[in-house]
Amino acid sequence: MPLHPLLRQPGSLAVLRPARQATATATATAAARKTTTTILATHRRAFSSTPAAMSSSSSLQTLPKFSEGSDETLLAQELETLQANKWSLTADGQGIERSFKFKTFAKTWDFMTAVSLQCKLKHHHPEWSNVYNTTFIRWTTHQPKGLSAQDTLLARKCDELARDFGEIHEATSNATNTNSGASCQLNALANGAGDCCVPKK
Repeated sequence: MPLHPLLRQPGSLAVLRPARQATATATATAAARKTTTTILATHRRAFSSTPAAMSSSSSLQTLPKFSEGSDETLLAQELETLQANKWSLTADGQGIERSFKFKTFAKTWDFMTAVSLQCKLKHHHPEWSNVYNTTFIRWTTHQPKGLSAQDTLLARKCDELARDFGEIHEATSNATNTNSGASCQLNALANGAGDCCVPKK
């Protein structure tokens, strides 16, 4: 049936009804998108607050791995004291390490000699290196593997001997404070020893 002439005029019901339907469809689509976005955001917040997500960053922190048969409570207390005095855990958590710096090579060598005597007495040896006036020392136990009372005892001995031989205290660089592995620390040690040929004032 042909439409009445009035219904063909702009603004008539026949013209307005499709426009209104299109507007309603667009509004419903926008509302659906907004609802979906809100739901996704809520799920993201919920996931980020779960224990697994919250622990992901803390899991990056190295935890000590004590030698089998050790008094872990006592060692944990000793480790805390040592870490307050420049010692840090190795990357695998099975040892402790730090660098010592002295005024001259002779002082450094005397310090290492004194430490070696303690090693002989305790039947326990370190992993260490020396570049001019700086010594890098790591204590770890190989059998049974992990951090033991021997390691913390000799670390304390190192601190005592370092005081006796006049350790030079400086701001510790990231290379010796982080668990970046021996290679990084030894590279930093070698690079920082460039003053070996500089005349002393």
